[in-house]
Amino acid sequence: GQKFMGVASSMDTTEKKSANLNANTEYYTIEDLQSYDSEDLADGAAASLTKVMSYVVTGGSGETATLADGTDGQLKMFALYTDGGGNMVITVQNAGWKASGTGTITLADVGDGVIMVYAASHWHVVGNNGAALA
Repeated sequence: GQKFMGVASSMDTTEKKSANLNANTEYYTIEDLQSYDSEDLADGAAASLTKVMSYVVTGGSGETATLADGTDGQLKMFALYTDGGGNMVITVQNAGWKASGTGTITLADVGDGVIMVYAASHWHVVGNNGAALA
């Protein structure tokens, strides 16, 4: 399958690593990413740190969730899958887009989503499709 560059992880990808790149660069196939587990992020829940993808199905009123600190190199994705009328506001510990402290991600419409990486003790957004950051 197609290959793309990604951040180093604990996955055993030795056979996919190029000898010409540094030790922190690895290649993953699309199939590698598809093997990660996901969760339906419920209102009032803490987002899983062991599942890369958290998708959201909102009800008619506003919903909230939280994301705790991760570990260096960890990826986390959020996406609004079904919009029941309310927004999902996720409070993120050590948000990299803030000078310090927590930040929020608001998912309001189907397709809104973010991809983040945890580095230097902060969550950094590396991809954003329609989500509001505050």
